[in-house]
Amino acid sequence: MPKEEEKAQAQEALPTIEEHAEALGVPPWAFAGLKVYAGWAEGTRVSRAQFEKALKEFLQGPTHR
Repeated sequence: MPKEEEKAQAQEALPTIEEHAEALGVPPWAFAGLKVYAGWAEGTRVSRAQFEKALKEFLQGPTHR
């Protein structure tokens, strides 16, 4: 159980996708599309690297999977 608790605490320390979007100045239309593309719900916590990678893929990738 301690490892699960540590993982949960580490996850809670990550910023939300909304915080990343605000910090990076992501336009609302792009953020809405990114959430759908990545399958993220509001309040999802990810690392900045994960957010930036998904944003880059969304903005430069194909419009469907």
